[in-house]
Amino acid sequence: MTAQKPVRIEHLPDAPEIAVVSLNRPAQKNAITDEMIDGLMEAASSFHEDSDTKVIVLRGEGGFFSAGADVSTFDAIENETDVNRVRRMTHKGGRLCTEWETLPQLTIASITGGAVGGGLALALASDWRVMAEDAWVYVPEARLGLIYGWNTVPRLTRLIGPARTKTLSILCRRHSAAECDKWGLTDKIAKGNDADKTAFELAREACSVPRLAAQLIKRSTNAASNALSASTSYADMDDMLVCMTDPEGNAARQAFIAGLKNKDHKLEGGR
Repeated sequence: MTAQKPVRIEHLPDAPEIAVVSLNRPAQKNAITDEMIDGLMEAASSFHEDSDTKVIVLRGEGGFFSAGADVSTFDAIENETDVNRVRRMTHKGGRLCTEWETLPQLTIASITGGAVGGGLALALASDWRVMAEDAWVYVPEARLGLIYGWNTVPRLTRLIGPARTKTLSILCRRHSAAECDKWGLTDKIAKGNDADKTAFELAREACSVPRLAAQLIKRSTNAASNALSASTSYADMDDMLVCMTDPEGNAARQAFIAGLKNKDHKLEGGR
């Protein structure tokens, strides 16, 4: 039996200009592995050359957007002795988010269940976020002795301001869709919890706008809002590696991973 791919790409049958990209590890709540990152990078590369697709909807299979980084990636990083290889491994997530943020197409993240850590980082690289009424976001990195990486802090700060960014990424609380809406983290709450249906409606509306105008507005808006991003986040994953030398953080992370393995789960966060 052929193993299922961690990333699936389809187009709406009645609207082929709308692509649907699904994170496809439902049994693991779409926890992000290197293979999934590679699949998302390949998808982004194909869309950069795609002149037919106008809008991309990013979603998670199984009623859950993404549980963030699979903890097996922590083991691979911590067991690697070549610092240059470690830096290449850890910077992949930031490159992924940049690739998705700079796509010419308009992008919509359809969030059901939870968007945790790296999963939320990917959603934040989209142009819009639609959340189901019972969806939530959670950034557990600080409790694991880590920083919030993947060049995400500038995106968060632009969206919700510095104090709320600190609340989300330092206090590690779970935040509901209603709170995300109040903060400006999401753009629409889906009635009846059907985030995909609401995201597709938004995609159809976006498709009614002439493609070139929409793409140029997106490019200029991103250029303005991202003007200082590189200067504030260029070293975030190197800071992550520094965090991995902290005994207190290492103890917290090892206890967390041990707890997950006892439950036979491999999630960055969640329940």
